[in-house]
Order: sequence, then C-alpha cells, then structure tokens
Amino acid sequence: MLLKATRFVALMLAALMLGMGLAHLMQLPSRMAWDQYLWVGSTVQGGLYASSGTLGAVISIATVIALALVVYFVREHDRPGFRLALAATILFGLAIALWWVLIYPVNVELAKWVNGPVPGDWKSYRARWEWGHAAISLVELAGFGALVASVVADTPRGFR
Repeated sequence: MLLKATRFVALMLAALMLGMGLAHLMQLPSRMAWDQYLWVGSTVQGGLYASSGTLGAVISIATVIALALVVYFVREHDRPGFRLALAATILFGLAIALWWVLIYPVNVELAKWVNGPVPGDWKSYRARWEWGHAAISLVELAGFGALVASVVADTPRGFR
C-alpha cells in the first residue's frame, strides 16, 4: 500500500512539473518572436512567472524525493520497473541541475533589469532562458515517460 501511495504522489508531482515545463515549451515560438518591450515587460517586470519560481522549486524537490522513495520501495519489495523508476529519478534530478546551470544565471541577470536598463544583448539572455526551459521540459518528459513505464512494468499479467 505504501508503494502505491508513493507512486501516486510521485506521478502527481511529476505531472505538475511536466505541465509547467510543457507550458514553457509551447510558448517558445511566440516568445522568441516578441520584441524587447513585450518579453522584458512580461518576463522580468510583469511578474508573469513570479509564483513559478517558489512553487516550482518546492514541487521539483518534492518530485525527486517522491521518486527516490519509489525507487527504494520498488527495490525493497522486489517489484518490476526498478531501472525505469531510477531513470525517472535521475532525469528529474538532471532537470533541476539544468535549471541551476542554464536558467539561474540568467535569472540573476534579469533581476538587475527590474529597475535598471536592459542591455543591448538582451536577445542572448532571452534565447538562453527560453531554450534552457525547453531543454529542461524535454528532460522532464523523458523522466515522466520512464516513471509511467515503471508503473506499467508492474501491472499484473492478467491486465496486459
């Protein structure tokens, strides 16, 4: 029962992470075409993503913790899907690492733009921010796929 409950929580958290990531991915073509005033105004000064940072951080950490527990319980109870669950944990952990490498440095720079001037090379920051989020969402998609596959691998034979 504990494995099922942990899987449920992990699936829900991973789905929330994936949803936020796919939203960034779907917005990419439009946002890359925006001019400086629209992109900076919405992303930096408008607070469009203000709650995403704090809430997203909590959800992403909770997702990796829940996934690590799934890996532990799957192995402890000798259930199928261990490697897939481990892959999901690694991929969602990688997504967090990618955020720190790709997005955080840009966010630090963007914070300077709230009350200050926007540099002439703002498009390079936009590209790194947008494409970084896109890459992270694809890693999360792969992680979610591995998680779902780990659950499917444990489906009783009579249901296949």
